Amino acid sequence: MTTQTKRLQVIADLFKRRRTELKLSQGDVAAGVRALLGEGAAFTQQSYAAIEQGKTKHSKYLAQIARVLGIPPQAVDPAHPGPNLVRETSIPYGSEAVVVGEAGRKLPVIGSVAAGVWCEAVDNFQPGDAEEWIEAPGPVGPRAFVLRIEGFSMYNPNAAVSFTDGDKVVVDPDKEANSGDFVVAKLTDSNSVTFKRLRQEEGKWFLEALNPDWNPRYIHMTEEWHICGRGMWKVQQL
Repeated sequence: MTTQTKRLQVIADLFKRRRTELKLSQGDVAAGVRALLGEGAAFTQQSYAAIEQGKTKHSKYLAQIARVLGIPPQAVDPAHPGPNLVRETSIPYGSEAVVVGEAGRKLPVIGSVAAGVWCEAVDNFQPGDAEEWIEAPGPVGPRAFVLRIEGFSMYNPNAAVSFTDGDKVVVDPDKEANSGDFVVAKLTDSNSVTFKRLRQEEGKWFLEALNPDWNPRYIHMTEEWHICGRGMWKVQQL
């Protein structure tokens, strides 16, 4: 196996791992690539599957796939190996992440109180509802928004991912949340939401704070709690 062939296999593995982390289907990725390429693009789910399986030795779509998955472009350049990049478990999005889907789509950046109101709303955000809007970094539903993290309950510099006060997270209310996902949750009688990791233990559901010193670190979810959306991406300024 040549060096370039090995490199392409590493890239294929990276694509699959990142797609799995984001809980996207191969069809979702293909749709994102077509959105970047423009009308008439013939990139299909089968096209992407062949790349992910390492069957395509020379693909001109690596850069577009990387942009859809939020992977730094240098990590998928076959001519420039980047072991430190491709071995990362979590690859953060940057401020230059590209919109896929609706061209020019902007997402509102809101705090916990506004998100609490939005959690109960049925209409989409309109211009003027939020002071800041940023481009969607990947495929999201029509009700997606960006939550500005408040406080330090999710701060853990020793964890694979950590969130501190002021960080921004893309939240999609139309994505199903499973154990291990990051979620925005709300108590029925509360005016605000909380951002935590969802956990299931022995048939019971909990909200987990990443900060090991946070009290309480685990909140048992009763019928008074409901999930407002799943965290999809952490947006980082480069």
